[in-house]
Amino acid sequence: MPNQADANLWAFIRTRDSIFTLEQARACGLTDKEIEARSGYSFLRLYRGVFVLAGAALTARGALRAACLAGDPHAAVSHRSAAAFYDVPGGRKDLAELTCPRWLRTTQSGLLVHESTRINPGDVTLIDELPVMRPERVLLELAGIYRSPDFIEKVAQAMRRKRLITYESTLSTFNRLARKGVRGVKVMRTVLERWDPTQRPTESEMETLVLQILREAGFADLVPQFEVFDKYGRFVARVDIGLPRWRIGVEYDSMQEHSDEFARARDNRRRNALIRAEWIPVVARYHDIRNGGEELISTLREKIRALSA
Repeated sequence: MPNQADANLWAFIRTRDSIFTLEQARACGLTDKEIEARSGYSFLRLYRGVFVLAGAALTARGALRAACLAGDPHAAVSHRSAAAFYDVPGGRKDLAELTCPRWLRTTQSGLLVHESTRINPGDVTLIDELPVMRPERVLLELAGIYRSPDFIEKVAQAMRRKRLITYESTLSTFNRLARKGVRGVKVMRTVLERWDPTQRPTESEMETLVLQILREAGFADLVPQFEVFDKYGRFVARVDIGLPRWRIGVEYDSMQEHSDEFARARDNRRRNALIRAEWIPVVARYHDIRNGGEELISTLREKIRALSA
């Protein structure tokens, strides 16, 4: 029969995904005899010393919480699971992925554990009482998994948009963790070399892709979110990617994002304002960008040749 200790435990786990440890149950007032009596009936064992309340749905966050408690001390959600928490590219909610100094081996399905003795307390933050690796470290972890500078640049841009990282904090973490044999170091070094901390982040993954396509095609002095002013110093517009040497502004557009007449009218006004300020607006279309941006590249080269003549 439930008693005050049970009530204390239920109140405690209400905001903790119905997950608790043996020590936490004791702290709520349950005796070892009461805990043993409830095991397999009211309490379901997930790991040694870690339980879930019977009948409670084991959520993805709950599975991570249980794994972190089982991996204590210093276990934290990391890699793709942490990316999912931060809602950035590369995240996976179907996988419980964490890092801890040492793990008692388990065959638990869907659980991936990374062992590391180099976990600095500053690498971990608490989100809803759940230890999660900080974004700067997660970025390096993802670089070791995906091994693509272009993809990791997209992740970095997304983290910048969410104000999760800065160039300084990312560089500091990289310098501290980058060692021979650490996966992702070469990829992260490339991303940091591309990163101009004086420039704004892109505003979407597609804008990042446009930037990468133009950079790969050999266009120089590309400036994301470039602010255009007229000859009187009045603000005109902010273009997705500016080529200020040629006074060209590239604007990403897609039918999915600009399908109503009001949006089209607004875009037309912006482009007309750019033209009055003696800038050349160039539109980057969704399907062309997905296919490598050949039309966009050709258009820009034609514009630059005409300006150079």
